[in-house]
Amino acid sequence: MITDVLVICAGYLLGSIPFAFLVAKAVTGKDIRVEGDGNVGTRNAMHTAGRLPGLLTFLLDAGKGAAAYWVGRRFGSGDLVLYMTGFAMMVGHGFPVWLNWRGGKGLAAAAGFLMQIWPYSVVVSLALFLLAHMVIPNIDLSIAVASAAFPFLTFWEGNNLQGLLFLVFLLGLSGVKRLIDLPYERALQGRASQPAEGNHAPDTLEGDRTR
Repeated sequence: MITDVLVICAGYLLGSIPFAFLVAKAVTGKDIRVEGDGNVGTRNAMHTAGRLPGLLTFLLDAGKGAAAYWVGRRFGSGDLVLYMTGFAMMVGHGFPVWLNWRGGKGLAAAAGFLMQIWPYSVVVSLALFLLAHMVIPNIDLSIAVASAAFPFLTFWEGNNLQGLLFLVFLLGLSGVKRLIDLPYERALQGRASQPAEGNHAPDTLEGDRTR
């Protein structure tokens, strides 16, 4: 029991490593939380620091997802603990204690974790995302299409009801995080659209700068 709790906590700590923040800071000296859309993830790292740092961020985030899987599988007592470790990893990515709880959506980290369980489903979902993005310019809608298809694809790889519930909570967390971040992202975009001489950050942004 104690070992399982430690395993789940390790999942959170792995997820909370803010690679996008660290890479962008190292390359540009900028705080990614107040750049672009403020998301601490691959897309904003690419926007803030460039394609190669963005790709590095994706690989590192996917790597920590794979590491969380390994910890959960190697030291956990079963599938339930493994799934809870993956969920804790996503919570850590979205709400890292090191950055005043402001993290990313976690899609790269989730992909790294899920790739260890249902690799073919992840690959097919990625292909669906690329196809959808060719038709739908909005990247968020393209992600939603791929995410909606993914749970059904996993049944071809032997998924069961417990695994399905895990996916519902995992992907649901990413959606909830998107809603939580929306007011902040709109405030950030509003600040960016103001004239330079009157460009004062909203209180929420100033708070993030000073914390």
